[in-house]
Amino acid sequence: MKSTKFGLMSSTLIVAFAGAGLATGGGVAAAELARAAGPAEASARLLPMAVAKPRAVQVAQSNPCNPCAAGAAAASKCVVPRLQTAANPCNPCAAANPCAAANPCAAANPCAAANPCNPCAPAAAAEITPAEAQAVRDCLIEDMTAGYAKSGVDAASAYQSWAVFSTSPYQSATHGNRYVTNRANETAAAAYKKFEDIGKMPAGGIIAKDSFVVNPNGTTAPGPLFLMEKMKAGFNAGSGDWKYSMVMPDGGVFGVTNGAGSAKVTFCYECHMAVAEAQDSLFFLPPEYRAK
Repeated sequence: MKSTKFGLMSSTLIVAFAGAGLATGGGVAAAELARAAGPAEASARLLPMAVAKPRAVQVAQSNPCNPCAAGAAAASKCVVPRLQTAANPCNPCAAANPCAAANPCAAANPCAAANPCNPCAPAAAAEITPAEAQAVRDCLIEDMTAGYAKSGVDAASAYQSWAVFSTSPYQSATHGNRYVTNRANETAAAAYKKFEDIGKMPAGGIIAKDSFVVNPNGTTAPGPLFLMEKMKAGFNAGSGDWKYSMVMPDGGVFGVTNGAGSAKVTFCYECHMAVAEAQDSLFFLPPEYRAK
């Protein structure tokens, strides 16, 4: 496959997370808690200042795809001033939550040409300049890396020290239309810098792409960390012997090939296998974003 085709895939418009502002009646939730808890616990929870939040709200706020949840404080200070407006029609905490557990599109392939149902994907597009994208990443990165590190995944703590191959964050269609930055560990770097002429990645090579979203109103939020590790032959024929991992902004691990949640990341290798023969399953960033 030629870079032009996949460059276009990697530079389509990014869209922003829709939050999960769900709500239920506080009184009903408190009564349910009272029935489920012991007398002492129930009485404490029913005090005006100690009423537990309804479960729907708890779920929404713990949802790693919800910009009003983990990372919201950091995101609130990291904005694109040019997009900030007095009238905000694009509240990222709106009720439409594409990450809801009941979302029937949660398993949809994010590589589909017109897929509005990518899990945790955005709902509206915002274009920013390379300089703006870099400024957003610089603002978010401390909180992003702290969140990823909570996963316990070695690469999630180490990747920031690896060689960087993108001059600035860029929009990637194959990663939910988020802004991503490409890095590769020492084992992968020599091969990866050949881009389309890569041949085969040696076992142990790891590619890391952290991500963030930008809402139309200029607000931002951390996205997942995407990892690809080339494994020894025989690891998984269906994935081309690549292990895919997705680490959420709060440190939760969404899925790992041949590990916990493996089925959830099947769409990763199904997408990447489109270039398995030509480029060892690797999509490369657009030429204009490639570091010299």
